[in-house]
This record gives sequence, structure tokens and C-alpha cells, in this order.
Amino acid sequence: MKILHFHPDGRMAALFIVPLVEAERKRGHTSELVTSIRKSKTSAVEIAYDLSLRNLLFLPFAFFQICALIKARKPDILISHNTKSSPLPLLAGWLMGVKVRIYFNHGVPYVGYAGLMRKVLRLFERFNCALATTILTVSSDMIRLLKDVSSNIQPTTILNGSACGLDTEIYNKERYQASTWRQENHIAQDDIVVVFVGRPERRKGFEHALHVWTDYLTESKYKLVLCGAELSDVLRFMPQVPSNVICLGFVKNIPEILSSANALIMPSLHEGLSYAVLEAMACGCVVVANDIEGIRSLVSDGENGYLVKNNLLATYADLIRTVGAEQNNASGMKDKAISTAAMFSRKLFISAYLSFLDDLI
Repeated sequence: MKILHFHPDGRMAALFIVPLVEAERKRGHTSELVTSIRKSKTSAVEIAYDLSLRNLLFLPFAFFQICALIKARKPDILISHNTKSSPLPLLAGWLMGVKVRIYFNHGVPYVGYAGLMRKVLRLFERFNCALATTILTVSSDMIRLLKDVSSNIQPTTILNGSACGLDTEIYNKERYQASTWRQENHIAQDDIVVVFVGRPERRKGFEHALHVWTDYLTESKYKLVLCGAELSDVLRFMPQVPSNVICLGFVKNIPEILSSANALIMPSLHEGLSYAVLEAMACGCVVVANDIEGIRSLVSDGENGYLVKNNLLATYADLIRTVGAEQNNASGMKDKAISTAAMFSRKLFISAYLSFLDDLI
């Protein structure tokens, strides 16, 4: 069987799509990944098809390229990932007569916007779902949000949800018991380390996390570790970087950092199914997160983590202080979190995903 995946970003595809492609190839399928920016190790084709400002003038040419690729490859299944990058691949697949067209929604972004942008993103969801023969998404929360767009939309998840499951062998606190990460970063064993993982954007809660530190957690023992953000990113939002904020930029040792930390802060405005939350749970790191769809389906407040109503700064600060005070008595919460993460094991997910493909055939 020939499968053609479309995902805009090769770096992100390496995390979420490549595991699917590799599993398909091991099963004997011919699978290929098409990206719009940054090729990954499994993508040989790059077409500027995602609906970003830099591509607007060239979208007709990109659409022609996609149609030509489909004609040459003759895929049995076309899978397009993400909301804003799926209209052209799905339209091309429909026009070129691909019988199985899967729209794999990794999150419903319209909930993070207001006004015209919210309406446009809802329209994209209707368009993508209308062109697809099968609609997948990553969580029960996203199923509800997609159905809110139109009662005709009937999405489903693979197993318990997610894009490709979580590698629980890598995200495992036991693996990093001998870590010297704290010492290497001059962090005392008694310090309370809170990690932010994600792009330095307002909609991902980056500015919100910074203000928890500048407005409340000013004591030196509370360390905010930013994974994915540089000093320059912090300076876009405030005049100086607080002394207890550590900017690591792009890092490759997230599991080690989470296993060495006390808590994860996640003040994001919208999530599909938060991998940062899943990863933290698997590493025994207490999650303190905004009470929204995509997080709520993972975190039960007070049981395997904490949810913050209305994204209040003061509540984040209070809960982080609680985590710091009870760090030696939180084993029950951490055990429940690890059990939750185990439900999203990649081994379980891939097995269910391959069975899903077999059923489609």
C-alpha cells in the first residue's frame, strides 16, 4: 500500500510523523512524507504549500506540484496533518481521485483566537473535514471542538489519543537517576525547578509564565527553566531577564530536564493533546496547567496534577509554592501521573494505528 503524508514542518514531523512513517514501512507499506519547510530524515520532497504569508503568492504553483506528485506516486492513502496546512493537500487528493483521504487534526486552533481569525480557522476545519473521507484527531476534547464546528463532522482518535504516542522508555525518570543536570546548571538540590516547554509565543503562555516569576516568584530558590526560548525571546516581553529565569534555547535533553525538575508550568491558550504535559507526567514532574481542552483530558485536578481556572497568575504561584513545600510527599500524585502517561505509550499507539490502517484497506 502506498501512503503519502503531508506535514508542514520537518522538525516537528520528526517528532510526530516520522514514527508513523517508520512503522508503516516496517509493515511493508510504501510511505513518504512531504514537508513545506525543513525536510526531515524521511522526507524527500519539499513543497511550499502551507497557508503562511511567505507562501501566498506561490500557492497556485504549490497546488500544481502536489497534484503532479499525487499523479506520479498514485497513493492509496493520503494523510494531511494540521489545520492550516491541510486545505491544499486534501483538495488535491480529492481532485486527483485518491480514495482514502485522512485529515489528521493535531489540535483545534480556533479556540485560541477571537474575531475574524477565529472565524477563518473554523472555516478551515469545515473545509478540511468536508474533503476528507476519515477524520482523526488527538483527544476527546478535540472531538468535541470539531463537532462544535459542524454536526456533520465525525472525528475519532487512535486508542486514547495523541499524534503518535509517547516513547515511555525515553521519558522515564528512572533512566536519569544519575543525572548531573542540576549541578551543570548551578542549581541547588533544594531549589524548586519549574520548566516551561514550548515556543516563546503568547498563545503558548510564554509571557504568562514570565509574569508569574516577575510578579510573584521572585525568590532565588524558584527557578524557571525555559526550553525553547532564548534571552532575546524574554527581552521581547520585558526589559530584563529575571535572575532566577534560565534560558536554554532549543534543547535535545528534555526528558533529563523534566526528570530533574519539580514542576511543569503550562499556561497555554489552546492545545490539541499537550505532549509537554504527557512528557512531564511520564518523568514524574508535577504538572501545573491552564484548565483548557487538550490539557483537561490528561490532568485531573488534584489527582495527577493541578489545573488553573481562568489562567490566573496568582494561582500558578500558589500551586508552585505548594509543589515546593510538598515535594517529598507528592509520590501519590506522581504515580498517578506516570500511570496516565503509560496509557499513551507509543508501542500501544503504533499497534492500534496499524490496525486502523488495515481496517481502512
